[in-house]
Amino acid sequence: MKTKADLDALIPTLVDLLTSQDHEIGASYYEQGEDGWGVCHESATNYFCYEEDGWLIEVTYECCGEWDNDPGDYWTPPSSDLRKAWGEVTEILVSHYDDDTDEESEFEEDDLKDLWSAIDKELEDIA
Repeated sequence: MKTKADLDALIPTLVDLLTSQDHEIGASYYEQGEDGWGVCHESATNYFCYEEDGWLIEVTYECCGEWDNDPGDYWTPPSSDLRKAWGEVTEILVSHYDDDTDEESEFEEDDLKDLWSAIDKELEDIA
């Protein structure tokens, strides 16, 4: 049976694997509404899955960014360059199945706080 300590030992590996992913990044922009100008976020949903040694770890997170958009002209094609990007975890599901003992370990929300925090910290500044 796996414990929170076993899960915490995986945090550096999981953070490294997640940050090496090619994140889908939404857009953040200013828009005028009834109350004046405000920031709008159109986040993109991302999914990361780790399946190894009986572990099943699924992380869902949102990414957003500030883009420099150039509409282009007759001679120059349109372009879009990412200036800054960030993300935030929205859900983590963790379980472990041991083939030898036929036991499944489920992890509760309290068990995931350190993992959640480590991933959120890493996603604060993607680009």
